[in-house]
This record gives sequence, C-alpha cells and structure tokens, in this order.
Amino acid sequence: MVLDRHARPIQKGERGGQMRIAAESTIAACERALRELAASEPLEPLQLPKNIRYLAGGAEAALTQVIVSWAQRKPGARLETFLSSDDQVSDFVRRLSGIVAGLSASQAVGRSGISILAELQLAALSRLERLQGDRPKIGYRGSSVEIVCADHLGRGAPYLLYLPNPSDEPQLRPRENFRDLAHWLLRRTIPREYQHLFDTEAPDAIGGMLFEIFKNTEDHALVDASGDLLDVSIRAIKTNHIAATPESLERVAESFPPLATFSSSLRPPRDAAQTHLFELSVLDSGPGFATTWTKTPLHQLSIDQEERAVRECFGRGSAKGESRFGEGLPHVLRLLRRQRGFLRLRTGRLSLHADFSGPTDGDEDSPLTRYVPENASELAPVSGSLLTILIPMRR
Repeated sequence: MVLDRHARPIQKGERGGQMRIAAESTIAACERALRELAASEPLEPLQLPKNIRYLAGGAEAALTQVIVSWAQRKPGARLETFLSSDDQVSDFVRRLSGIVAGLSASQAVGRSGISILAELQLAALSRLERLQGDRPKIGYRGSSVEIVCADHLGRGAPYLLYLPNPSDEPQLRPRENFRDLAHWLLRRTIPREYQHLFDTEAPDAIGGMLFEIFKNTEDHALVDASGDLLDVSIRAIKTNHIAATPESLERVAESFPPLATFSSSLRPPRDAAQTHLFELSVLDSGPGFATTWTKTPLHQLSIDQEERAVRECFGRGSAKGESRFGEGLPHVLRLLRRQRGFLRLRTGRLSLHADFSGPTDGDEDSPLTRYVPENASELAPVSGSLLTILIPMRR
C-alpha cells in the first residue's frame, strides 16, 4: 500500500477511548454503538473491523446510519481500521458501510497507525463512480444492490435515479422510471427460482415509495435544521436477499425483540430448506422526520412531541399536490399486509416498526409500534432516517 507519508504514526498512548463496532453488526449492536456515540468525547475515534459480518434484517443499513451519525457529529474525528493493503481497502469499500465511511471520514488510519485517508477516499470514489454510472452492475457485490448519493462531494445524481442532464441541475427520473427500477431491483436481488413467489404489484408499490422518498430528500434531507448544507450528506438504497434457517434468523434478530417476533413467524416455502426474504433499506442523513415536520431542532422537542410529529409525517406523507403523490407508502403498507412483511423506521430518538406477520387490527392509519428497550425511555439519536422493509417469499 502507498501510504500518506505526511501523516505521522499514532504513538502509543495517544489513542484514548474508542467507539468499537462489533464484528457481527446486528441492529442491537448498532444501537449499542449509537449509545456510545452519544456519550463519547468530541474527537473520539470510530474503530471499524476489517471484516464485518452482517446478519441482514436491515443491519448493514443500520451500521451505515451509525457511520453517518458519527461523521456528522464528530467532524475531524479519526476512523481507525485494520486495513494494511490496497486489496483490503478495495474489499472494504465494497460494503455499503465501507464506501460510506470512505466518503465521509476526514481522517483514517490503517493497521500501522499511518494515514490511509487518500487511499480509502480514492477507492470509495472509484466504486461510487461505477455505482453511479449507466452500468452499475460492475460495481455490485453479488446479487445485492447499492445506490449511493454523496451530495456533499457533488456526487448526488446516480444514473439509476436521475436523468442524464448536461446542466448543473440534476433532475429526478419520473415515477414510471422508478417502477421500472423497482422491477429491476427485485429481479437483480431475488434468485430466479423464487421470483414467482413475489406479489405482482410489488414493483408499482416499491417504485412509488422510492420515487416519493427521493423527491422528499431533495427538499428536506440535504440541509440541517437551520437550512445550511450538510458537511456530510448521504442518501442510499440497499437491497438484499435473505436465505436463512430458523437458527440463523435467531441470530439476525439478536436482542431486538420486534425483529425476533417477526422472525419467529417465518417458515420456509414448500420444498425449501430455508426462509427467503427480500430486504430493502432507504436512508438519508438529513434532519430526520420530526425536525422536518415541525421545523424545530430535535433537542427542543420532548420525546412525546417527536413521536407525535413522526407519526403525523409518516401517516400523511407529502401534501405537495402532485398527481398520485402520497400514494407510495400506503401502497407498500398494503403490500406488506398481503405478504405478511415487516417495516422498521429509525429516525431521531425513535425506532418504530410494523409487523404484519400475524392478524392485524385493520387500523391502516396507525400501523407503527414504538420500540423502547428495557430500562430506557428513549434511544440515542441518529442522523437522518432509515426505512427498512422485509418481504417474505411465500407460496
């Protein structure tokens, strides 16, 4: 590896405290990391393992939200890794968390304690260029799909989401293109032999939701609560195909009861040894649901005010008045009811979920349940919002 020779190695005793990310990055592990972040010193570094084992269920996107929250709240803080070669750096940025870390960090060191920031940024930007081009498959890792916008670097208009435009003002693709995108995401992510098990209305529902989310991120997620452009601004889509045994699903849901309850309801399709699910996560690094809805900084809201604002924002959607605008999320909720799926929303100090695996009470206006861990009145705050849906493939 060619290292930055202008950076001196970190001396023994200089490291102080560290935020350490668990090698198995479950949702519960991410929540522990967020609590450490909230209690940490201003320049406390973030330590990422070289090989993080994601256990699905939205955990990879949850870790990415942790990294964005760290980068926004600790400008100038150091990212510490165990990387020691160009190959390891290249492999590191092939994960969503790795590429976002490379696009967000202002300091980064490798195993030797010498700066690898230039190498990490170069690798992350190189992969981002592939993901944002008109042949994004060359940048993918297996069947999983990642679409990343790095708005703070002027890289906020990937081909899959935006029309090719020579002017300086990117233009979001129309709703119909997002339906085609959703269809392509499903075909790309789900193995061919299981695609016939998926709801035929899924592309229209998911496409409409993605269109409306990204339309709203353009209006609300690129600035902070004061209206200033964010120093670190990330928007992303992540898909995953989960094939898991009941034992594996228990590990996926480690210490996160809402997901554990949902996972316990899952059964493999007929003639299959494993349960199969389609996972889709969408995240942004903006002010979050409550601040966007109330125009009030999060720290000025009580937890009850925040929850009320999030429920209103989630329930009503946009009121812009465009044709069909506001239909995307309700359509997805109907899809989740039919497929007996799961939804999780993490924003501000709240984690809300909707589990459709069992009988529902028919209340389509308020499907969300707030998760509060034992011995805690609220969760640590996150930057932006993360929405994850899990859709089982059933015969």
